[in-house]
Amino acid sequence: MKQKLLFITILFTAFSFAQTKSVIKGKITDKDMNNAPLAFANVSVKGSSNGVTTNEKGEYSISLPSGEYVVVFSFIGYETIEKIIDLKPNQTIELNVALGSGGYKLDDVVIKSVKKRNTETAILTEIKEAKQVVSAISAEQMSKGTDGNAAQAIQRIPGITIVDGKFVMIRGLSERYNNVLINGSLAPSTEIDKRTFSFDLVPTGLLDKMVIYKTGSADKPGDFSGGIISLNTIESTSDFTKFDISFGYRSKTTFNDYLQSEGSNTDFVGIDNSFRPLPSSFPTTSQLNNSAATSQLRVDAARSLPNNFDTNASNAFLDNSTGFSLGRKINLGNTKIFSVNALNYSTSYQSFSRSFRRYNFLNAGEARPTDWFTFNDMNYQQEVRITALSNWSLKTAKSKFTFKNLFNQIGENETTIRQGINFNQQANNTLKNYMYAYKSRSIYMGQLNGDHNLNSNNNIDWVVGYNYIRENEPDLRRFRTFKDVNSTSDNYTFQDPSSSNLFSGRYYGNLREFSANNGVNYTYTINRDSETEERSPIKIKAGYLADYKFRIFKSRYVSYVLKDYLTSARKDELTNLPLSTIFSNENINNQNGWVLEEGTKPDDSYKADNTLLSGYINTELPLGKFDINMGVRIENNTQKLRAFSNGNPVNVDNPVTSILPSLNIGYNINEKSLVRAAYSRTVNRPEFREIAPFLFYDFEYEVLKFGNADLKVATIDNIDFRYEWYPSKGETISFGGFYKKFTNPIEQIIQRTAEDPSFNFKNATSAVNYGAELEIKKSFKDLTNIPILNRLSININASYIFSEVDLGAAAQSQDSKRALQGQSPYIINGALGYEDEKGLGINLIYNRFGNRIFSVGDDAFNTYYEIERNQLDATISKKFKKLKVKLGLQNILNDPFKLMEDSNRDNKISKANDNVISSFKRGSLYTLGFSYNL
Repeated sequence: MKQKLLFITILFTAFSFAQTKSVIKGKITDKDMNNAPLAFANVSVKGSSNGVTTNEKGEYSISLPSGEYVVVFSFIGYETIEKIIDLKPNQTIELNVALGSGGYKLDDVVIKSVKKRNTETAILTEIKEAKQVVSAISAEQMSKGTDGNAAQAIQRIPGITIVDGKFVMIRGLSERYNNVLINGSLAPSTEIDKRTFSFDLVPTGLLDKMVIYKTGSADKPGDFSGGIISLNTIESTSDFTKFDISFGYRSKTTFNDYLQSEGSNTDFVGIDNSFRPLPSSFPTTSQLNNSAATSQLRVDAARSLPNNFDTNASNAFLDNSTGFSLGRKINLGNTKIFSVNALNYSTSYQSFSRSFRRYNFLNAGEARPTDWFTFNDMNYQQEVRITALSNWSLKTAKSKFTFKNLFNQIGENETTIRQGINFNQQANNTLKNYMYAYKSRSIYMGQLNGDHNLNSNNNIDWVVGYNYIRENEPDLRRFRTFKDVNSTSDNYTFQDPSSSNLFSGRYYGNLREFSANNGVNYTYTINRDSETEERSPIKIKAGYLADYKFRIFKSRYVSYVLKDYLTSARKDELTNLPLSTIFSNENINNQNGWVLEEGTKPDDSYKADNTLLSGYINTELPLGKFDINMGVRIENNTQKLRAFSNGNPVNVDNPVTSILPSLNIGYNINEKSLVRAAYSRTVNRPEFREIAPFLFYDFEYEVLKFGNADLKVATIDNIDFRYEWYPSKGETISFGGFYKKFTNPIEQIIQRTAEDPSFNFKNATSAVNYGAELEIKKSFKDLTNIPILNRLSININASYIFSEVDLGAAAQSQDSKRALQGQSPYIINGALGYEDEKGLGINLIYNRFGNRIFSVGDDAFNTYYEIERNQLDATISKKFKKLKVKLGLQNILNDPFKLMEDSNRDNKISKANDNVISSFKRGSLYTLGFSYNL
C-alpha cells in the first residue's frame, strides 16, 4: 500500500516544473449595450482549469507561464469567443473583447451558437440559479475520474453513497427513498426484489450531467425523500466520430481460475434463448402434477433438460470495453437537426473468497454466541453488457424536439461453491453446496420531448416516455452435497430432497414490465422590466403527469427426487455419482433412477399494475433579494396486485390521494452568495415486489424473501437550509442542514420462518432524520508562485446524519428506538486534482461511509449492519491532439465488504462484542483506456 501511495505522489510532482509567469489582461464589454462593461463574464484557458471572472468594471487579469494558449471568453446567453495567444516570457498582453448575443465569425475567432450545459462552470451556474437545494456533476467532471458508469460517478456528489456498486443512497437514506428521471421521464425500477434503479446501466460517456434535487417542488414527482436524480444523456451540437477501448486487470481475478457451468453459444451477447430455458415441449405444471411418478412423461421431461451440473475451469481474461460514438449536425435553413449514436460492448470478471457465518442467540452469561454455521464461498462472476444509445434533436426558431433512446442488454453468469459445517442441523457432516445462476436482462428507456416558446410570455414543454424491462433467470440450479466431517475423501454425496423444494432443484423465473408516462408543463411569464429598472419576472407554472406501470412475473421450479421404491443400495449408488453424470439420461428413469418432481405453486407468480395521476400549480416570485418558489401538487396513486399466499388469493387495491405542498425561499446576499430554506411534503410508496407474497430462496444469505401485502404509503415532511458561496469561476463553498420526519417508513426486516431467518418488509411507526452537509470546491490557482500547486484543485464534501426510528408497540426484544434501516451516520467524499496546460491530468478520489443497518432484527435474530468502508481511486490522463490516454487505479485500498450482527443488541457495532456475518474483498482494478477522435 505504501508503495502505491508513493507512486501516486511521485506522479504529481514528476510532470511539473517552474516557469516564468506572463499576464493576459483586458476588458470584456457587452456589444449589444453600446459596449457597456460586462461583469462576471468568464475568461478561461482551454484544456485547463485556469480561469477568472471579470469584476464589476468588466476587467480581468490572468497569469500564465509562457507558451501558446487558446483563451475562451464566455457569458451565459452570449456567444463564446476563442482567441489564440502566443505568450512570451514576462510579457503582458492586453486583450479587449466585446461579446454579443448574435452569431458571427472572424478569422481568429470561433463562435459557438449552442450553449454548453455539461461543463463544471455551467453546472455550478445551474446550481446557483436553481430554486431548490440542488447538487450535480457534469460530464467534464466525470471525465476526470476512473468512473465508467453513472453509479461510480454520482458518489462524487455531496451526501451520496453507493450500495452493491450500482444503487444510490442520498444523505444516507436507503435507495428506496429516491426517484429517478431519465431526460425528464420517470425511470423504471430495474430490480425484481427492491425499489431502486441500477445506475451502472448508464456509461459516463453517454451522460451530459446528473442533477440531484434534494428538496421538493410542485413541478417534480412527489414520491421521494432522499432526492430526485435527473440523468440527462448526451446531445450532439457538432460533428464527431469517436472510438474508445479499454482493458482492466483485477487483482485476485484476472488470469486466475474461473469456474462456470456449461452455457449457451449466445452468452457473449448477454442472451440465452435456447440452452438454459425450458424447452417449448416441456410439460405444463398441471400436466406434471397430474402425471404418475413413474410416468414416461416425467422421464422425457427430465431428459429434455441439459445435464450441466458440473463446472468447467478456465482463466479469467482481462476486463475489456469497446465503444463507438458518432455525432452529426444537419442544417436545414432555420431548422437544425442534431444526432448522436453510440454503441458499447464490455465484459468483466470477478472472483473472490467470502467468509459467511451465522450465530445462535447470545444467552445470558455468554461472552460470544455459538456458531450456527461457518461457510466459505468461492464466487465467480462474469458480466457481458451491450449498451446502445440513439439521441436526436430538432430545433426551429421557437421549438425544440428531442427523441432519446437507451437500451441495455446484460448477461450475468455467477457460480458459487460453498463449503463448511452447519452445526445446528448437520454437525457431523462437511457440506459443499452449489449455485449456478444466469440472468439475462433487456432494458429499454425512451423519451420524446418537446419545448415550445410560444412568445415572450408563454412556454409549453412536454414529455412522453416508455420503458420496457424483461428479465429471464433460466435454470437457476441450487443443490447440496455432504460427506462425513472426518472423511479424507474428495467424494461428496448428493443430498436428495424428500420433495421438490426451493433449496435443491432447477428454478426458472421470468419478469416483464411495461410503463408509459406523459407530462405537460405550461409556464406563464410576467415580465416586470421598465425603461429605468430591470426586474426578475414572475413565473406561474402548471401541469400534469400520468404514469401507468404493469408487471407480470412468473416462476417455476422442479427437483430430482428418489422414490421410496428404490433400494437403499441403489439410492447410495445414485447419490454418490460424479456431478458430471449424476443426472445423465441413463440415471433418469421410472424403474430405478431419478424422477422429476414439480414444485411450482400458485404463490410463485403475480401480476401488478400502478396508475399515477398528478397535477400541480407552482409560482416563482422574486421579491427584491428574495426568490420564492411555492406550489402544491396532488397525486392520486392506485396500486393493484393479484397473487396467492398459501394457495389463497391475495388482491391489493390501494388508491391513495396525497396533497403535497412545497415552499423554497432563496435570499441573495450578493452576487456571489445566497441562503436557501425549504419545506416540502413527500411520500414513499411500496414497490410491487415488496407487497407480493412470492417466496424466494436467497442462496447468498441463506434466507427466504417475501413481501407484505399490508404495507402502507410512507409520508415525509422535509425541511432544508443551505448557505452557498461562489468565490470565483468553478468554485463553491456551501453548508447546509436538513430535517425529515417520517410517518410509516418502510424497512427491510429479519423475522423467523420456522427455524430459519427470512427477509420481509414492514412499516415502522415513525422516524426522524436530520443532519448537516458541507461542500468545498476550490482551485489553488494564483495562491502561490509555485506552478505545481497552482494547478491543483480540491473537492471535499461531507455529511453527518442522525436518525431514529420509533417502533412503538411493535418493538420485540429490542429497544423501541434505533437508527433508520439503511441510514449511514456520516459520508465523506474527497477529490484532489492536477491539470496543466499541456493536457496532463491526475486525480485522486476518496469515499467513506459509516456503519448502517442492512436488515432489522426481531426477537429471534439480531440486526445486521453493513460496516464502514474506505475507497480510494486514482486516474492519470494525457491528451495527444486527437488521442486521450487514461490510466486508472480503482479500489486501491481494497477494504473488505463486511456485514456484522449486533450480537449484544446495544444498537452499535464493536469488533470486541459483535460478530462478522459476511466478509470479502473485490480486489483492486487497474485500467488502461484509449479514446480517439477522428
